[in-house]
Amino acid sequence: MLNAKAFANAAAAVMAVWVLACTTLAYVAPDLLFSMAQSWTHAINLESVRATFTPNLGSLLLGLVSATLLTWVTTYGIITLYNKWAK
Repeated sequence: MLNAKAFANAAAAVMAVWVLACTTLAYVAPDLLFSMAQSWTHAINLESVRATFTPNLGSLLLGLVSATLLTWVTTYGIITLYNKWAK
């Protein structure tokens, strides 16, 4: 049996680090971040949705909190169901 709370805490912490790394790239090297995203979408051209502004601190904090919370809830739910169905 997996500990759902511990697993969700770990996943949420990792997500928070990813969001902070992405935020840092958005400020320090926005062209690199865009190039990375473009390479992940293969044949889809992202140029038309490229941001023309730098996000403000409020939106970055909202993104950090919401992504971390959503990751925690999703992971907790998955592990809880896994433990229930693995019995």
